[in-house]
Amino acid sequence: MQETYDSLLKAAREALDGQDAQKAFSVFRRVLEYPGAQELDHSSRWKEAWELFADIATPIAGEEFAAIVRQAAQDERDVQALYNLGYQLIEQSLHGMAATVLLRAHLLVPGAEPMVTELVVALEGMGAHAEAARLLQAQPQLVQSSFMCRYLLAYNALMSGDVDETRRLAPGLESLLARSGAEEEQAQAFAGMKERIHQMLARADALQGVSPLDKKDLRGWHFVTTGGVLLHLSPYGFDEGMTGRYAFLQDSQALCLEGIRRVEAVLDQAGRKPPRVFVLPDRHSAILAHATARVLGLPTEPWPEQGSDAPGLIVAYDVLSLEVPLLQTLRTHRPGQVLWSHATQWTEEAPFAADLTTFLYQQNTSPWGERLRVNPETQKVERTAPTEGTVEALAEEVPSALLEDTALADLPELTKRVAAMAQVKGDAAGGLFREQGHRRRSLTDSPVKSNRFN
Repeated sequence: MQETYDSLLKAAREALDGQDAQKAFSVFRRVLEYPGAQELDHSSRWKEAWELFADIATPIAGEEFAAIVRQAAQDERDVQALYNLGYQLIEQSLHGMAATVLLRAHLLVPGAEPMVTELVVALEGMGAHAEAARLLQAQPQLVQSSFMCRYLLAYNALMSGDVDETRRLAPGLESLLARSGAEEEQAQAFAGMKERIHQMLARADALQGVSPLDKKDLRGWHFVTTGGVLLHLSPYGFDEGMTGRYAFLQDSQALCLEGIRRVEAVLDQAGRKPPRVFVLPDRHSAILAHATARVLGLPTEPWPEQGSDAPGLIVAYDVLSLEVPLLQTLRTHRPGQVLWSHATQWTEEAPFAADLTTFLYQQNTSPWGERLRVNPETQKVERTAPTEGTVEALAEEVPSALLEDTALADLPELTKRVAAMAQVKGDAAGGLFREQGHRRRSLTDSPVKSNRFN
C-alpha cells in the first residue's frame, strides 16, 4: 500500500493514541523531512501537521520544545517562529525537518544571511552538500560580502567533490576575515575555518596524479577531509551503493590480521616504525594490541591512565567504544605516536579521527564479542556469548588466521598514496605525520556517498 500524507497522519495518530510517541515520530517524520510533503504548502495542512508533531514531541522532548513547534504551526509566514523552530530542530539533530522549516523561512525573506546560513547547516547535517552549495551560489552578494557564507560555500563545494570551486573561493576568505569586524573569539573561530579550507586543499593537491578524488575514491576523500589513512575497502556492494563502506559486518580474526599487515606496510612506507605497542584497557583493543605486537615483533606497554608522551603505536579496536576519560588522553598528537582504530563507525561522529583506520562500518561486532549465527539444528538466527579466554590467549590466535590470496593485493596502491600524503607538511599534514596539535574531527559524510540502513 502506497504511503500518503493522510495514511501517515492516521498511522501517527493511532500510535499516539496508543501511548507510543516514538512509533508516531518514526512514522510521521516522513511527512516533515525535507523538502516536506506537498500538502504542507496548504496553510491548514501545515498547521495540522506541525500541531501533531508538537503532540508527538511533548512526551519525547518536553513541553518547552513542543511550544516552539506550536508557535511555528500557527502561522507558516511567521519568519521568526520558523527560524526558532529550525534552530531547535538542528539542536535535536533533526536536520531534515529543520531544512523543511528553514526553507519556508528563506523563501519568505530571500537573502537574509541568518536564514541562509542556518538552512545550509541543516542541509549539511543531511549530507546534502551539493544542495547547500547551490543555495549559496544563488546568493552571490552574500558570498562576496560575508565570511561565513563564503566559507560555507567553499566547504560544501569541497564536500560535493568540487575542489576547483573551493580553490576559487579560498583566496577571498582572507580579505573577508580582515573586514569582518568580528570580536576576538569569533575572529579566532573564523581563522580556524579559513585554515581548515586551506589544509583540505593542500591534502587534495598532494593526491593529484595518484588518487582520482572522484565519487568513488573513498580513501582519497577520507584523507582530504580528516587527514586519516583508510587501510581497507569493503568489496561488498561497492558498485551497488556502499562504495567501500560496510553496512553490517561480523569482524573476523582474518580481517584483524589483514589490518595489522596494512598498518605494518603503511608505517614502513612512512618511515614511522614504532618502538612499542601501547595496550589500552578496553578488552577488544587489548586483544588486538597484543596480536599486533606479536605480528610486528614489538614489546607491549600498558597505556597509562593519564596518557604518555612516549613514542609508540596506540591500538584501539574501535575509538567510538572507548570511555571518555581514556579518549581525552588520546586527543593530542605526540612525537612518534600513531593512533590506529581498526573499526570506525561512519554513521556516528567519533570524538576525533584516528591516524589509521582499517574499515568503516555502520553496524559491526568484534571477533570476540556477542555475535549472530544460524543454529544448524533449528536454522534460526541466535546470539552467541562473547568469547571466553584471557586477552593474551585470544591474541595468540590472530597471527595464524588465514588470509585470502587477494587480501593484500592493493597494498602497492595504498603505499603509493601514503607516499603522496607524506608530502603535505605543517598543520595540513595527515594525522600519521603530525606530532602536535589536536586530532581532527571524524566526519560522518564525504563526497563519496553510501547507502545507510535504519
